[in-house]
Amino acid sequence: MAKLVRQLGTIERQLKKNDILELAFDNAKAVIESGKYDLLKVYIELKRYETYLKGLIEHLKEPALEKANKEGKKSFEYDDARINISKRTKWDFSADAEWADLDEQIRQLTLKRKEREQYLRQNKKVALVDEETGEVHDEFDLPTEIKYGLTVRL
Repeated sequence: MAKLVRQLGTIERQLKKNDILELAFDNAKAVIESGKYDLLKVYIELKRYETYLKGLIEHLKEPALEKANKEGKKSFEYDDARINISKRTKWDFSADAEWADLDEQIRQLTLKRKEREQYLRQNKKVALVDEETGEVHDEFDLPTEIKYGLTVRL
């Protein structure tokens, strides 16, 4: 497992994002094929690292931005990475009456769609009805796709 999780600063700096993802794929493949590890334990431990790294990144983001701003450029190369300083504006349109009306219509339609989805899930069949005659032309089961996932709560 020690070879799977690289220590901070040991991933070669010249590697680009796709190269890093390929390295991760190769390492994961090697771990799976070796048969030496409890893959569920490995997965849980990596989720712990993921949470830890996300926390580190979040706390370092502002100080790193301050340092990047001292460069005086919007875009530059630094430590074999391309840095871009972006500026985002968040707009609050709620003061506009027409926008607020449209937003309410969207909210109502979303609610109606969720209610319809719930109805369809409960009934599991859909009938195509001729609106003029009321005649039922076709009735069919809703298509479904089942996917399995793994949730880890730490």
